[in-house]
Amino acid sequence: MYTTAQAAKQISVCKNTLLRWVYEGLIPDVGRDWRGWRMWSEKDINKTKAFMEAYHSKPIRRIRRGTLSRAEYAKAAAQSMRSFAKGYFLRPGVGM
Repeated sequence: MYTTAQAAKQISVCKNTLLRWVYEGLIPDVGRDWRGWRMWSEKDINKTKAFMEAYHSKPIRRIRRGTLSRAEYAKAAAQSMRSFAKGYFLRPGVGM
């Protein structure tokens, strides 16, 4: 079992990136220990590595900021990411 920082190091991403993927529903949340800290298994790490490879294998549609407000831009970017990740590790209760 690995902490989030240790898992991020094995996956070669920043801890914040890993947590953002969890919060956005791009990867499933992992189990937690008695303190409520996320604990990553080898299986979780391998699934996340597979997601990362798939995520970076296709070009991601970029959104020009233009006249969008910051909130509108964030919403559009989230929708773009959500549509790209459709079918990858869907979690129950996450609206995709």
